[in-house]
Amino acid sequence: MGNKTVLFLLLGGILAACSPLDEPPSGGEHRRPGNGGASTAPGTPEYPSPTPPAPKPDTVLYCTAVRFPDGYDWQRDSAYGSVPFDLILYRDGTPVLTLAWDGEACFGPDPDRHHLLGGHLYTECLSGAQTRVGRDGEELFRIGGREFLVGLLPDGADLYTLSRKTTGTGFSYRRNGTLLLESDNGIPFGDLSDPSYGPTGALCRDGGAVAFCYRDGTQLCRVRDGAAAPLEGSYIPGNVLDCKLHDGDGLLLQSSDFGLLMHRGRLWFHPDGCVAAGFFLSGRTRGFSAWMDIDRDTFPRQLCREEATIYFSPEATYAVAADAAGKVRWYGPDGAGGEELPVRFFSPKCATVSGGRLVLALTPLDASQPPYLLRGTQQTEFNLNGYISAVAVELSYPAS
Repeated sequence: MGNKTVLFLLLGGILAACSPLDEPPSGGEHRRPGNGGASTAPGTPEYPSPTPPAPKPDTVLYCTAVRFPDGYDWQRDSAYGSVPFDLILYRDGTPVLTLAWDGEACFGPDPDRHHLLGGHLYTECLSGAQTRVGRDGEELFRIGGREFLVGLLPDGADLYTLSRKTTGTGFSYRRNGTLLLESDNGIPFGDLSDPSYGPTGALCRDGGAVAFCYRDGTQLCRVRDGAAAPLEGSYIPGNVLDCKLHDGDGLLLQSSDFGLLMHRGRLWFHPDGCVAAGFFLSGRTRGFSAWMDIDRDTFPRQLCREEATIYFSPEATYAVAADAAGKVRWYGPDGAGGEELPVRFFSPKCATVSGGRLVLALTPLDASQPPYLLRGTQQTEFNLNGYISAVAVELSYPAS
């Protein structure tokens, strides 16, 4: 890499992650499709058996919304959190699940604790000294402590969770609520609101194993199927911005002082390689949000001149910036846009990219205006007194 590059990708795994698929081995016998390798009489033309095209999946857009009773000002009332509400799951704009809250519910109104995964609504809520985890309104298990989820990975009948304490450091890794591994000082990389980690958050599958990475003081570690091991290699722990696993190797993203300094950097995997995205400082007061294709780029591709959350996809990459005053702006291949009226953009989970278009869930600060989804230039309003808490895109394959 040249001296303009601001990235160090260590431990050797990056070549496997960012190179094209391996070519088939040279030599050996090649069989023609359609005849099972059987010989054909001389002069007889060979016709491969027609292969029907694979069915294309449909794109399904899920979102969750919190609906309060009409007339209740949830943005101002100090009783927020104790007033009854409905938690609604929508599929392509149609309600498919409505959960009515009461004192025994395993969910609350906090948007940070609503998670969309595989067409299901996973929730977490604090109940005294415990944390309750549920799916579609049914409690799955309780955690004996006040924690918040940073990883969530279903595996058949099992559910793996990675959680952190609400105060201090440390994490707990569990299967169906049963503790598998814990640390008093470790801090996992990633969470359930970071777009680069996907809907499962800090937990991922690596070669069939459930895996995650964490930082413990000056040591970086990986966990695969419950077994923790230090990551070997040369790195500066304080400079590591992101750490993900690929084929058992740790891929590290470090900031650099070669002309540019990177902040809030993240690694993204895509079918043809690996991308790094984040906020690059080009001076003490100037910076820009951008992304780089590790194999192809020698300098970041600028999206905007402000710190923003980046949503990468092979079709189109966007950046979304929001401030406390309710100003939301977005940037992408078609230019920039923004909302004129003040709106709430609760978290990075309120945006995604679908079919090369940015999808935004926005809730006006003016309580007389309904929340809405903005998908490209199409706006879909939700006639309710409340807010949209999360959006997600899933692929639905037709039945074979």
